[in-house]
Formats: sequence, structure tokens, C-alpha cells
Amino acid sequence: MLESGFRRRILEKAFEKESRIVLAFDEHNGEEAVSRLSALCESLCEHVAGIKIGLPTMLSTGLNSLSRLVKRFNEDYVFISDVKMADVSHVNSLTSRLLYEAGFDAIISHGFIGYEGGLEGLFKEAKRLSKGVIIVVSMSHPGSRDFIDPVVGGLVQTALKHGADGVVAPATRLRIVEEVRKTAGSSLLILTPGVGVQGAPYGAGLSAGADFEIIGRSITGSLNPVEKALEVKREHGRILAQRAC
Repeated sequence: MLESGFRRRILEKAFEKESRIVLAFDEHNGEEAVSRLSALCESLCEHVAGIKIGLPTMLSTGLNSLSRLVKRFNEDYVFISDVKMADVSHVNSLTSRLLYEAGFDAIISHGFIGYEGGLEGLFKEAKRLSKGVIIVVSMSHPGSRDFIDPVVGGLVQTALKHGADGVVAPATRLRIVEEVRKTAGSSLLILTPGVGVQGAPYGAGLSAGADFEIIGRSITGSLNPVEKALEVKREHGRILAQRAC
């Protein structure tokens, strides 16, 4: 698959803003959540490369309200829909079409459902619309060790084989991030959750080879989100400078 518009745009945003932050937003108080997210988008414009919106927000606000916000800030951010898709192909196709048409640049999907009759529908819609696909190959909570982590290698190979743009691997278990980078080389972006409230220090994912860190409550719950984002960027800059040496 040719490089999608998502991969190109998120790397452009990272360069323009000198930022490796993807802001996670999961607030669920209806229209108030839309107003909150709008205010964050306004204030963090110079400091955040992407916005990842979770199911709690989507379900409480409705797709139409989010679509208006996403399209309003489309020039400033890339938007990622974190639905962790895990259904059969025709349902994945319908769902992804709705999300992409709402303005989302990429969709996060589980990889364990496999390609044939599963991920197939998502990848076909992404290719048709030049949109992004991000595959979960591990998660930041301890339970991921039970069933997902034992097949990390196979999930990365699935992402590579079918032309995914990136994968999600946790900053809470850096060995996995290092393993994914070794397997994927530069062919996949790595986005790492678990930074901040879940325990991984800022920059932990980048230090293990990730491209972006997904950070939510540490910023959204801060009394001064801009200052917190700047604090994260300073630490990211220090680690990226070390990586360049």
C-alpha cells in the first residue's frame, strides 16, 4: 500500500510543531466534552501533533458533533479514532467508512482478528480513501500479557504485510516497544500509550524507539495543559537529541 495521507501528515505535524505528542481524549459528558475538546484544540495547537478520540467521547457526543469539530481543526491536527475495531470484515468496512467520512485520518484496530474476513474491510476502505490504519499489537494494562503479548510478533507481521501505517505498543513495557522496532524497522510508526498517569515517565516510549507518545489525563487533567505539554516536549527533545547521537 502506498504511504497514506495520515502517515505523511502526522510526520509533517511532528516536524512543524517539534512535537511527538498524541493527545488522548476520553471525556464523556456529552456536548460539554465537545466544548472541552474544542478548547484544548485551541490552546494546544502549537504543541500537539495529533488527537486520539476514544469511544466514551464518541458515544456520549455522537459522531455528528465530533465530525464538525474534527473538520474545524483538520488543518491543525491529525485525528485518530480509537474504536479498537475487532469485528468481521463487512462491519469493519461500514464502521471505518463512517469514521473516515466524519473526518478522522486514522483508525485504531485490534490485530488479533486477522486479515481475511476481518481486517480486510478496514484496509480496503483505508486504501480507497488514502486514510490510516493503526494496529494494536500490545496494550498498556497488565491483562495484555494473557493473550495479546504472546503473539506480538505475528501481529507486527500482519501490520507489515498489509501496509498498516503504525502500531500501538505500551510504554509501560519497553521491551515490547524495542521488539516491535527491531521487527518493523522504519516501516511502521510506533505509538506508545501508558505515559503519565499509567506510570511510564514522559519520553519512555521514545527512548525505546517509538515515534509518538499517547498522553491523555496528564495533560487534559492539568490545571495548565499548555505548560504540561511544554514540559513533555522538553523531555522529548532531550531524548530525541540523545537518539540522534
